[in-house]
Amino acid sequence: MNSIRGARQAQDSSEWKIPPFWQKINSFFLFPLQTEPLIFALVLSVCSYGLTFGLLGAIAVGLGLMLAVSRYAFKVSAFASRGITHSSDFRRDQEDPGWKWLPWKFFGVLFVFGLLIGFLASSSLTLGVIANLIVAFLIPATWMVLINTHSLSSAINPFELLATIFGIGKSYLLLCFFLFLLQQGSPMVVEMLLKVGKPAVVLPLVCFALIYFTWVMAAMIGYVMYQHHAALDIDPVQAPEGVATIQMDPREQESKRRDTAIARLVQDNRMDEAVNQAREWWREDQESLPDQRRYFRVLKLTEKGDALADLGQSFIPMLMAQQRASEALEAWVSCVKRKPDFQLASAQASHELAQQAWQAGKPKYVLILGKNFEKRFAGSALVPSMLELVVRAYKQGLDQPMQGVHVYMRMKQLFPEHASTREVEWVLRDELEQLGAKPGGGAGA
Repeated sequence: MNSIRGARQAQDSSEWKIPPFWQKINSFFLFPLQTEPLIFALVLSVCSYGLTFGLLGAIAVGLGLMLAVSRYAFKVSAFASRGITHSSDFRRDQEDPGWKWLPWKFFGVLFVFGLLIGFLASSSLTLGVIANLIVAFLIPATWMVLINTHSLSSAINPFELLATIFGIGKSYLLLCFFLFLLQQGSPMVVEMLLKVGKPAVVLPLVCFALIYFTWVMAAMIGYVMYQHHAALDIDPVQAPEGVATIQMDPREQESKRRDTAIARLVQDNRMDEAVNQAREWWREDQESLPDQRRYFRVLKLTEKGDALADLGQSFIPMLMAQQRASEALEAWVSCVKRKPDFQLASAQASHELAQQAWQAGKPKYVLILGKNFEKRFAGSALVPSMLELVVRAYKQGLDQPMQGVHVYMRMKQLFPEHASTREVEWVLRDELEQLGAKPGGGAGA
């Protein structure tokens, strides 16, 4: 039941009426005051006293604070992008292990951008200023791409960044405007605290203010991602207020986590690890379609043609049994390309796949699937129907009717009274008349 609800959510989420982020401004400012982020911010603010412990202590504590604040900020944005906007709904089993590395990758992006700005500024001050403005404009998109892909290279890829910006549209410009206002408001609050705060508490107060504004911006960016989740290819796990709240099936969450882990190994060119891990998950539950699909897709990226073909013997029938005929045909094509003599061991799967190939306008695939079918599955009730498909592929698909006549002759000998034989007589009525053969009474068109 849960899986059905999760599937319905994925199907209908593009139709959700999610309020635009500018109507939710108050909720972003209130987020850091929720119980979990408030306690965490207060603890980090107290830790800011460590900045007074000499130069080395200040550096160590400063780096630690930056890492903790940014890591939680990415967590806030990532959860918000899936529709989870309240910290009480944050669950550890929904966290992606890759999130903890995002601050380091973000610092890497800033370093690359800094080098670019410095290089252009050394050539021309005007170019440096323009580059600085462009980078400032791209930072929110960079944050979003990192959350979506976990990839440093994607986060500095201008095509990825532009695709994100255009996917969001005008809302991105408004987001940048609000983030600019928040960045201007932060130093103003800090300046006010320096004037009115007691010296003993100024440092933690200033630290709290900086943390507060950072997490407000993170919540805002995440919500904008959620607002445009369809354009950014994000699967939300929670519906907006006003729509029945639906939590994704935990099995579906685990499947997505495994997909992400394998994708990361493939991106890092660690193919052996990707294959081994996908195989282990498949062995744990060989009746799991997601685990079979994941293992099959990884094998397609390798030279392991025999392993791919062996897995295809169970994967393709499983797809057919779940009415995923189009995907099953694609999987079969992958097996045949890697192993030209590949033949399914199941008569039922072969027949259903041939029907799908015919409906998809692939007569050559029908002939491959029907090759030696009556010998490989002698006695099967599906043989006449398969031979009928073969005749149709020759006559109506490839315009080779005489090849179809040869098949008909075998059918006439093996199954003289079968309905498929009579249907073939109708399909080949013109050719049989030319040959002087008298059809035994064909079925109507």
